[in-house]
Amino acid sequence: MSDELTLRRVPGGIEILEAPHSACISLEVLHEACGHEMQVHGDKITLADQVVYQVTAWQASPPGLRCFLIEDRRPRPEGER
Repeated sequence: MSDELTLRRVPGGIEILEAPHSACISLEVLHEACGHEMQVHGDKITLADQVVYQVTAWQASPPGLRCFLIEDRRPRPEGER
């Protein structure tokens, strides 16, 4: 499984396409995100009010925050309910 957090810009914000259990959130993603897209509270990062990651470490290469998924509130596709 990839540890790449995959986002897509949509009108009015972002859509989370892939939210792996362990991910690296790049500095570029942090820099480009608006307050309604990404919120940081202590060691928790919330994306689009749907996915919550806990920061566990700093990764030097490629630079970013190592995070662990603690909550995924994205709607499930019809077949997965």
